[in-house]
Amino acid sequence: MNRQLMINFILSPMKQAMIIVALLLPFVAFSGEDDHGDEKTHNDEFVVMTQAIANEVGVTTEVVSGGTLNITKTVYGNVITDPASLSHIRARFDGIITQVNANLGSKVKKGATLAIIESNESLKSYSVTTPFSGTVIARHANEGELSNGQVLFSIANYDGVWAQLKIFPNQLRVIAEQQAVTLSLSGAKVESVISHILPSPEEQPYVLAYAKLDNTSGHWPVGAALRGDIAINTIDVDMLVPKAALQEYEGKTVVFVKECDEYHPAPVTLGKQDSNNVEVLSGLSLSDTVVVSNSFLFKADLEKSEAGHDH
Repeated sequence: MNRQLMINFILSPMKQAMIIVALLLPFVAFSGEDDHGDEKTHNDEFVVMTQAIANEVGVTTEVVSGGTLNITKTVYGNVITDPASLSHIRARFDGIITQVNANLGSKVKKGATLAIIESNESLKSYSVTTPFSGTVIARHANEGELSNGQVLFSIANYDGVWAQLKIFPNQLRVIAEQQAVTLSLSGAKVESVISHILPSPEEQPYVLAYAKLDNTSGHWPVGAALRGDIAINTIDVDMLVPKAALQEYEGKTVVFVKECDEYHPAPVTLGKQDSNNVEVLSGLSLSDTVVVSNSFLFKADLEKSEAGHDH
């Protein structure tokens, strides 16, 4: 087995990338020294990497441009059952339960017979049916028992659920109904809209915002904690880069600018930001091509070479 195949076999993707870079020998160059003979600036240092190697280790670039920042307010909450898809089923007339056809967890279709009751008054039997398709989530009916007006079955349909989000007083001035919201849970994301905002029960110090969720995939279980990023404003900026492009190097925030096969760290001054992008106030030009993925490889190479240079 050759060296690169062995690396691919035993290491994580990130470690693979770092070791492949070392094996394929990109290098750090220092283009000049100042009067002291051993000091350098960001403009004097860069990493050399061919496009073939960049492709191998997953380095991608983008040309700097203007764009729109989507300003959001982050809130948290839970997935809850759609009240319109939850039913507590009772017998129409009191009587004896003579037959039970559904158990806890049973999948039932609309109109399916859940149980048969013999009426106390007419002594005739009638069916208790489900009003919609769903799952039996509670059963309180057994053969030979009296119905006595109690809930016999609870049926829920989880194909459609709600996000219930807590909105605190200091957030209410920028959050309103019909605003777009991005809902996130365990890596899954979906776009929705704030449908309505209601007071919290039991006089809690927040109100509750609700957004509809399609749950036919089953990825949004009832009770799960989720995050909501509510769009509160949009701002057009002259220049922005993805947050993934940013690195901290020598106490400054930098992005790596590609010039042919050279990658130069460029200190930047940042402005407003959203969840994905950040405004650049200075340090870049609209014509620059910057690294937007795996830029940590260049930072690591500079720091490694700088340590060797110091010695």
